Amino acid sequence: MIAHIQTAAANVGISTFITNSEDKIDIQLSRLTRDENKPTMLVSWDIDVNLTFDNNGFLENPSANIVCLLMAKPINREKVTAEDTSQSMATKFEELIQELYKILAPLQKSNGGPLSNVTYKYVPVHGVGKHSGVLGKWTMKNEFTINC
Repeated sequence: MIAHIQTAAANVGISTFITNSEDKIDIQLSRLTRDENKPTMLVSWDIDVNLTFDNNGFLENPSANIVCLLMAKPINREKVTAEDTSQSMATKFEELIQELYKILAPLQKSNGGPLSNVTYKYVPVHGVGKHSGVLGKWTMKNEFTINC
């Protein structure tokens, strides 16, 4: 599941880091070593996975609720620059979602698309480092494999 997100992110030029819920997000942001010119996405490792059965009693593709923070560092601290950077990250988030859809679609065994409930919220100024970006959320159906 995480590997698919990381692949989609890399395909659209985003560095991805998996976070935990034990530390505050600002502490984790300050620990990152990253390319300043590349958007960075933090994905929470606290992923809720739902298992459901079809009418014949077989498991459907597991679905997971994903939360991420996609951000970049604005070139200065002006309000307009932060808002422009946040808008740029919204566009990058849409590219990510489209790429993730392309990766997951062939892996589905049940009806319906692999992504749903996709939303994002603009966060023009976030944390001590004054990052700008979007807080994204979506539900994804992961691939389903049976090991016999």
